[in-house]
Amino acid sequence: MNWRKGPPPSIGWWPASVVNSPDVFRWWNGECWSIASHRSTPLKQVGKRAQHADNKAAQHLIRWTDRPAWWPERSKT
Repeated sequence: MNWRKGPPPSIGWWPASVVNSPDVFRWWNGECWSIASHRSTPLKQVGKRAQHADNKAAQHLIRWTDRPAWWPERSKT
């Protein structure tokens, strides 16, 4: 996997982590990353986490990678 710094190409869900884990994902709102969620995080919590930005200090540490082929088409923007 090729992990990148900086903003992804579009708003939406992305595999994004400070430890380059494909099982961690975050919402990119066009300005900042949300709090991290894991594949095992209950969906209700995932939705709540997407509404809150991760702390400012962590933003520059977060790296993202391409969405896996198995992600639902509707999650891609």
